[in-house]
Amino acid sequence: MKTINGVSVLDTLDELVDPAHTALVVIDVQNDFCHPDGHFAQHGKDVSMITACMPAWVEFVSRVQALDIFTVFVRQLTLPHGRSDAPSWLRLKCRDGKSPEYTLKGSWGSELIDGLVPGPSDAVVEKFRSDAFVRTALDGILRAQGIKTLVIVGTTTEGCVESTIRGASYHDYYVVPVPELIAGPHAQLHQNSIEFMRARYPVASVDELLRCWSSPQPAAS
Repeated sequence: MKTINGVSVLDTLDELVDPAHTALVVIDVQNDFCHPDGHFAQHGKDVSMITACMPAWVEFVSRVQALDIFTVFVRQLTLPHGRSDAPSWLRLKCRDGKSPEYTLKGSWGSELIDGLVPGPSDAVVEKFRSDAFVRTALDGILRAQGIKTLVIVGTTTEGCVESTIRGASYHDYYVVPVPELIAGPHAQLHQNSIEFMRARYPVASVDELLRCWSSPQPAAS
């Protein structure tokens, strides 16, 4: 803990990710983005980095759930018949030649990948834009649980993950990205985004987080 302008600020990783005030946020780990038969792959995107990350996501999330860390699964959705798509959003979605109808509500593509199963104490938040805080219940859910820190994993790196990380920090949450559990379809954009995260936020590894969460925690101040 350190003091800035008379305010106590969480500083060390142990302080930041204390289970008493930390949530794991899993962003868009859905079939259309991750699976070789999903929308991204079928429209020519290289999902090899994302697909390679799938077993690690499943293992890490399962271990975190077993430790009773509050876990939030964020799902990107598109309503049928373009009901959730403004013209500007359609332009963004179709900029690289893919169809805009990915993660259609109720479709296989919108579902979480096999092995990711929200538990009874977890939350699922549906969104229609990149930033999981835009016009969703995410902020209210987190504040109701007394959450101060978000540990963030998921896809895509420079898109929904970075957008949500920025949104979280602007909503006054501490943010801890996990680079080894963040993936995207563009290697260079992925690397640029990870470098941005490392420059601005206290990133952590899977091993560091599991060490913090498996060790006795000091009483919250």
